[in-house]
Amino acid sequence: MKIVDLFRRLAFGELSNLAINKGNGVLADEKHPQMIQYANEALLRIFTRFVLKERSLILEQTTHVMDYHLIRDYAVTAESGSVRHRYIIDTEEEPFKEDVIRILAVYEDVTGCQFPLNDIDNPQSLFTPKPSVLQIGNPKDGVRVAIVYQARHPVLDDRVGQILDQEIDVPFYLESALQNYVGYKTYCHMNGQENIIKGQEYLSAYEAICLDIEQRDLANQSVHTSHSKLEQRGFV
Repeated sequence: MKIVDLFRRLAFGELSNLAINKGNGVLADEKHPQMIQYANEALLRIFTRFVLKERSLILEQTTHVMDYHLIRDYAVTAESGSVRHRYIIDTEEEPFKEDVIRILAVYEDVTGCQFPLNDIDNPQSLFTPKPSVLQIGNPKDGVRVAIVYQARHPVLDDRVGQILDQEIDVPFYLESALQNYVGYKTYCHMNGQENIIKGQEYLSAYEAICLDIEQRDLANQSVHTSHSKLEQRGFV
């Protein structure tokens, strides 16, 4: 789905009675950046609730660092000069995009065995004190681990001229959830009790769609794993 398709659906559906709908499936140009902001929030909520995309990265330990923050500043290809130790091993061809929602699994470099996570009774356990922070109690200089993480959807560009041709990568069964959440955000930012009520109706519809998907376990069929990349790098 492209942004132009989302806007068309909104114009014929959730936003059909608003002034921003200019007819024939077109939303007012001046409202496009605002709609993109709402779409970004909806995508973040959806990709946080469902594991729709998995990615992997390689992390190289250093002895005096126990908490490894999975943010762009610590990537090898980062341009910032303020960081002394860059432990996220990425490349110009595949740069780290700082798209971590939460860490799912960590693997050893040499054996490819999976580390236990957040097990206080296991001396081999690693910990995630925050969703995007890996804590290694006994780091070893130069030793690498592979991290598999739940990734967010790429942030959509709200700049004029860059909007309509952007791709939205969501499973077809979540497209209506995306539309309803954007409808909710649109109405809840409008004045008047009727608009607030309408916004809550769309939020309830969004929640109902998500609950139905969870009950049917549909999301598990759409996970895009990166385990083949791990195998190529020597992890199993």
